[in-house]
Amino acid sequence: MYSIPPKDLRDLIGNILEEKLNQFHPEPRQTNENGEYLTRKEVCDLLRISLSTLHYYSKDGTLQSYRIGGRILYKTAEVENAVQEIQSTKYKHRGA
Repeated sequence: MYSIPPKDLRDLIGNILEEKLNQFHPEPRQTNENGEYLTRKEVCDLLRISLSTLHYYSKDGTLQSYRIGGRILYKTAEVENAVQEIQSTKYKHRGA
């Protein structure tokens, strides 16, 4: 049988919890001098949509995509604004 001092046990549990929580923490977002950008995967995870839906949103103009260095990126502020815009129009009643 092992005997672990309370401080060591607390440190061990803290390290395990920190490790597990880091698994749920999103990867750092890529930034540049023009603002913060999200990858396609990050946008899909954020909005809980598929890549094909994101492609459709880009094609129909709902979301603006940017090709930077061979990658397709989205501005964080524009994604958040598009979501707010959709939510605000979703619950408006249509006039008769």
